[in-house]
Amino acid sequence: MQHGATSDVGVGRGQLKPADGDIVREQAVLFRLTDRLYRANGLGEIYDAALDAICDALSSSRAAILRFDSHGVMSFVAWRSISEKYREAVNGHTPWTCNEHDAEPIFVEDIRLSGESRQLIETVLGEEIEALAFIPLASSRELIGKFMVYYPAPHRFGDRERELALTIARQLGFAIERERAETSATRLSALVESSDDAI
Repeated sequence: MQHGATSDVGVGRGQLKPADGDIVREQAVLFRLTDRLYRANGLGEIYDAALDAICDALSSSRAAILRFDSHGVMSFVAWRSISEKYREAVNGHTPWTCNEHDAEPIFVEDIRLSGESRQLIETVLGEEIEALAFIPLASSRELIGKFMVYYPAPHRFGDRERELALTIARQLGFAIERERAETSATRLSALVESSDDAI
């Protein structure tokens, strides 16, 4: 997706600040996410917690998490309300390379104005998606994937939504990194135990 499809409108004169109720709701979403990630047992529960937070915080019913696989292909690992046909059609599509550092989020407010190929635009519209966001996921400063959020009509991404998306991405990245470290530690422990048994 080209950056020309994004907007960088800050909170300026005449722009409404979030209501107290919105702030309370957003804080509640982030608190639940933190709690669920802390208690999560495995990647499946981590992904479920993140998808709930993405949909609740960004007011969407459709979202997805994608990770680079062992071949460097960006593939779907968890999703909400995204068809198999669409997943197969766009699997592997990514605005970043797997070795890219400091990847920036991309907010596409109208897919028709994205500058992408006609084929990709028609594929996205065929899924009844008109706006979407690409939020990079990092682990130890390494790009490991992205999460996507989708909207059925053109959507203006406000500053609060952008901040929430990045906060969720950071928490999700930390949780994935922690799970990976715990899995490696468990495997190492099992290897050490099996080596001791062989002595």
